[in-house]
Amino acid sequence: MNLRPKLMLAFICLIVIPMIGLGIFSFLNSETLLEKKYSEQTEISLRAVGGNIRYFFRELDQLSDGNLTSSEVQDTLKYSTYTSNDASTLIAINQAEKEMKRILFQHPAVSFVVLYAKDGTMFRSYRNDPTTFKPISFDMLKAHSTYDQVLKLGGRPLWIGPYEQRELTGVDPPLFTQMRVVKDIETFNDLGVMITQYKTEEVSAMLKAFQNPQADAAETRYLIVNKSGLIMLDSKSEFDGRNINEQTDSLPQQTSNYNSSRVKFEGVDSLVSSYQLDRNEWILVSVKPWNSLTNENVRFVQWIGMITVLGLLSAVLFNIFFVNRVAKSIIKVVRKMRLVEQGLLDIRVTAQGKDETVLLANSFNSMVERIGNLLSEVRREQARKQHAEMMLMQAQIKPHFLFNTLESINALAAQNEGAKIMLMVRRLSNLLRTSMHHTEEIRLNQEIEHVRSYLEIQKYRFEELFSYELNVPAEALDFSILKLTLQPLVENSIQHGFDGYEDGQGKIVIDVLTEPYQIVILVRDNGLGMSANVLKKLAAEQGSSNGPTNAVEVGERRGLGLRNVADRLRIHYGPAFGLWVCSQEGSGTVIRCVIPKSRGDQL
Repeated sequence: MNLRPKLMLAFICLIVIPMIGLGIFSFLNSETLLEKKYSEQTEISLRAVGGNIRYFFRELDQLSDGNLTSSEVQDTLKYSTYTSNDASTLIAINQAEKEMKRILFQHPAVSFVVLYAKDGTMFRSYRNDPTTFKPISFDMLKAHSTYDQVLKLGGRPLWIGPYEQRELTGVDPPLFTQMRVVKDIETFNDLGVMITQYKTEEVSAMLKAFQNPQADAAETRYLIVNKSGLIMLDSKSEFDGRNINEQTDSLPQQTSNYNSSRVKFEGVDSLVSSYQLDRNEWILVSVKPWNSLTNENVRFVQWIGMITVLGLLSAVLFNIFFVNRVAKSIIKVVRKMRLVEQGLLDIRVTAQGKDETVLLANSFNSMVERIGNLLSEVRREQARKQHAEMMLMQAQIKPHFLFNTLESINALAAQNEGAKIMLMVRRLSNLLRTSMHHTEEIRLNQEIEHVRSYLEIQKYRFEELFSYELNVPAEALDFSILKLTLQPLVENSIQHGFDGYEDGQGKIVIDVLTEPYQIVILVRDNGLGMSANVLKKLAAEQGSSNGPTNAVEVGERRGLGLRNVADRLRIHYGPAFGLWVCSQEGSGTVIRCVIPKSRGDQL
């Protein structure tokens, strides 16, 4: 089945039929749906009220966190080693309490702040209004059960609601109380206890703001209840300090998140919903008389019918003007994709608009263009690989080097230098054996022996112009490497780096380093170095597929050359590996060769 019939069938089955069924079901079960609807609305309202209340307490927690580390609290408690009631001590206490005044004006809900030092010294700061509560003594605080709870929290706040712990927080006026340990920010040792009391007006205002403002409907009552059923706040201020079990038997405070049901509240059939505030197991409870909801039953059904009709109309318009256009765009891209499958990479899709269909068309065009570029890149890489392999074959035995070596052996024979002849022949044999090896990769110890033989022959030919040093750890010898990797690098140093040097002045050092996932080979010389222009040319050659076309000339003049070695390494091991050249005129050259770790057991 094509896309358009599928979309039409899905539209009928998933939108039209469910919406008609929903309308019929809603008409037949209006009261049940009404209860569910208002339960959901109540949940939204409770979440909104609860969110505001949680935000209010989080704001107070953050404010208290800042106060714990402030100089007003830290310095005051650190200086609380008063042992007498002399005038200087009283002045210091008075001065500290004045400094604490700043805490009161950080938030309008702050009513009273008291600090208890470990030695029992009390520092107080309060507003001059009738809602201020007088704190208890430090001895009474330590004897109270909440003191141990505060110590166990280790600096986290302990909240006490209105009418909870009345002997500690008082009753008139009802306040929210926060208790927490103050720790030294430098040593994290306990300095004392901070008690902050907050007015309940702002929370009460949040509860009253969500009551039904309509005169012809009963207001929703909001309560904040603790886990034992104590009503701490009532939006109508009628049940403050009483137990909710006196009004209902449903125990709405026993909920883990949200719960709603029809129960009797004060003898009236009501929709009672409860929402967990996640703070001291406090519960936010809403109570709404059921008869205030059923009056809207008929109007609710009418709205359901109207919404169903409008929903069907909107769905039909949506299907005609949006889904159909999207389907056309997708079908267009599919047809173009079939042409791309046949090899026509110049196909492009045109689209108009600002939605995802344009993005789909642009992505298709980019993908086709990218595929074309990748195919071109693959062709270029294949050409470069073939060129590098050709250069490798030409560089395996260079005629000039071979002829010069044989001439040197001939000169040794004329001088009756048998031992040197044997050494030269052995070195040349090693070079030829490695060059003609049937595999592309060899063990690192074979490559080292190959370059050692090459250096020994060149030392004799150039009459000890240079010396060399090989630093190869034993654990690196069994790893594999592309053959003829190092010889072109040292050849570059000998032929181009020591021009004009006297005997013994040149030096070549080869260091092999083993790292967790790769082998690093450093080829250093103290030669003439390279100029910035030469380095730029070398970098340009390595990054370009174009280069000298006369392979025989290149092979005779420079062997594989740095560029071809870099190409072979990158093609064989990937773009993360290869050669890096660092050089400066008059300061020598360092060539860094990086290859992955791989064992040559199969070689």
